[in-house]
Amino acid sequence: MPRTPVVMPKMSMTMTEGEVVEILVTVGQKVSAGDVVAVVGTDKTDMEVESDHEGEVVEISSAPGQVLEVGAPLFVLETEGEDLLAGMFGDAEPAAPAEETVAPAAIPPAASAAPNPPVAHPPADAQSVLAMPGARKLAEEWGVDITQVVPASPAGIIKQSDIPASGSREEKAREQIATVVNTSMHIPQFSITKQIKFKGKLAEDAAERFVQLARAWVGTIRSHTKFTQQYVNGSFAPANVRVAALVRSPLGYVSPAIDAAGIETDAWKQKAISLISSAKENRIAVENLGDASTSITDLSEFGIKSANTLLFPPQSSGINIGSLKVDNHKVALEVTLVADHRIADPGDAAEALLTFEQLLREVANGDS
Repeated sequence: MPRTPVVMPKMSMTMTEGEVVEILVTVGQKVSAGDVVAVVGTDKTDMEVESDHEGEVVEISSAPGQVLEVGAPLFVLETEGEDLLAGMFGDAEPAAPAEETVAPAAIPPAASAAPNPPVAHPPADAQSVLAMPGARKLAEEWGVDITQVVPASPAGIIKQSDIPASGSREEKAREQIATVVNTSMHIPQFSITKQIKFKGKLAEDAAERFVQLARAWVGTIRSHTKFTQQYVNGSFAPANVRVAALVRSPLGYVSPAIDAAGIETDAWKQKAISLISSAKENRIAVENLGDASTSITDLSEFGIKSANTLLFPPQSSGINIGSLKVDNHKVALEVTLVADHRIADPGDAAEALLTFEQLLREVANGDS
């Protein structure tokens, strides 16, 4: 029977390696397509890995704490399929080029016998150093002299995990956020703020309150269809409505996204609550890492009056919740709507906030 490796997936365009957090299978275990089989971590969050194949685990080639390049095997399944790789996890890259894997033959036997031998005299020429392409690129980006890097592998090949980190995981996360924020400059955006008042009850729990806000907001943009569009390459295009939620995680604030299809159902509510709960623990499923068309930023717990956040491509709108006061089932909250000026103007936004006020009143009174 053929063997199919389950590999370190590529979770984003910029991801080159990931840390193994958990391997959730054991040798001899049967795995079905769609089963969560591992948890891997990037700079900012941990993500569940699902198997695309059915088979039996015959080898586990990684362990928690290891940092692997994209495409490196996590474990191996014995499958019924004919294609050994079968496009596992989309565009995952091969674990290593063939020319890199034959390099250990040049290592002296004494060195290869040691468990983790240091390189006592690294070559002066960077090109003669045995290193993976991704490691060379990372060393160049971080300004690290690769000839001074000591490989952890007995084979003496430098991998990305051997390159000294330029900072903590938190610092890397901040750098990633800064890169994303720069993209906001490509969107001409404006904001308007309105105090909304109504009789009803908003949930005290942030996750349940997100569900209420999302139902009212998605209903609003479905009524005001300009806000479901995107301006792409000089023309307007309809967008699949995906809502991003602001969630505080151990490494800072993250914005997992959830598709709005079925938002009126109890199943969607439970899915959204589960998403926010997992994100708080730094675990976000791959399906919730994608882009969002709109966002909900609820900062009411901080007692601020209002908030004016930025839009990032491909977002075309977002609402921000500031001051929230509840007195004898009378609710007053500050809502700021941020919009791409190419798809709507302040008048459109003002009308949308009136609709949002009406729908939120209905949701808070259990009418939706």
